[in-house]
Amino acid sequence: MEYNPPNTRERIAARRQRMRRNSTEPVVPGWRWRLHEGLRSGRIVSGIVFVISCFALFYVLFSSRFRVQTVEVVGVEFLSPERIVAAVPLRGLPIWLINEEQTVAPLLTSPFVEEARLTLSLPDRARIVIVERQPMMYWRTGGVDYLVDRQGYVIEAAATPPAEDELVIVDSSNLPVEPGMRLDTDALTLARELAFVLPNQIGLHPAQIGWDFGLGVFVRTAQDQMIVFGRSERLERKLTILAYLLADGTLFTYLDLRPVNPFYQYRPDGSS
Repeated sequence: MEYNPPNTRERIAARRQRMRRNSTEPVVPGWRWRLHEGLRSGRIVSGIVFVISCFALFYVLFSSRFRVQTVEVVGVEFLSPERIVAAVPLRGLPIWLINEEQTVAPLLTSPFVEEARLTLSLPDRARIVIVERQPMMYWRTGGVDYLVDRQGYVIEAAATPPAEDELVIVDSSNLPVEPGMRLDTDALTLARELAFVLPNQIGLHPAQIGWDFGLGVFVRTAQDQMIVFGRSERLERKLTILAYLLADGTLFTYLDLRPVNPFYQYRPDGSS
């Protein structure tokens, strides 16, 4: 019978080598451990919230529920609401992607519109508020009467002749005028002031209030007198001089109040 000598040392060495090799290999945790660790750290909950938020954001941005369906126009008298809605196509647009100022910018190019504001209301409503230019006087040039607002903007050619109590400024230069143009605001202000002050404070009722490119604002009386005011500076002094000449009974057919020392002349034949 053969006897195998024990190899204890070799077996121990082999076992140690296997243990060293196993210790260098990465340890892969199981799914239960990963689930527990994800719940404990909050990463799983955060991921679920993120996915839900993405779906909710997509729904809010692109759902038909949040697209403009109703457009309300407020403040129009001369313009029709249909024209406003057609000029600002809002229906069907996502309410979140609409820029209020840029949307109403085209409306401000109209000579009829002084202000335009857009307000949006969830989920699908838009409200356009229009402030129209209100005619305050007429500007007559080339035989055509134009409506002018308080800021001096030409609105449009008048469809009907002005009433007797309406202020009409006659442009003797006959310069071309078109809607949207802004006229000389100083001339308009002075004309309004004279239309009120002359009859109420001096007792002079103008037959015509006019404007000329070279003269400025002037007034013609029923007696065929021409009184040149020019611009609005030193208006009180001009009115004082005019009142003195009228009270004194001074005869004149032409009076120029623009110089520091005004002058007048009397031509009974009406020539100047």
